[in-house]
Amino acid sequence: MHHDHHFGQLFEESSDPAFIVDPFGDQILAANRAGCALLGYTRQELLATPVSRIHPADLPQLREFFNRVLEHRQGSTIKLTCRTKSGTFLPIEMALFAFGSDGHLRILGLLQDRSEHRQPAPGD
Repeated sequence: MHHDHHFGQLFEESSDPAFIVDPFGDQILAANRAGCALLGYTRQELLATPVSRIHPADLPQLREFFNRVLEHRQGSTIKLTCRTKSGTFLPIEMALFAFGSDGHLRILGLLQDRSEHRQPAPGD
């Protein structure tokens, strides 16, 4: 349990957007502060939003990617777009890792925003 608490703290306080996903249920199980901020959702909204709504353009690619990560149990990185709450598409790079939790397979996704070098600074 102690280990889980550390993981939870690391997850929440990471400055990188991070998500835990149920690879079989089209569901986001957890999102940290940075992840919510990146996509413009509150945590409650995000947990109620299917993964398919956030990655509508990349779903087949994402499924295949989930399967590969689950099969080989190793991290892998993919370039995707995320749809934010406001409807804009963000180019991101996501590193995925499969892990077991209470007998269920979960996927941890760590995101990097790839749009910042071509976007005006906030306030422009």
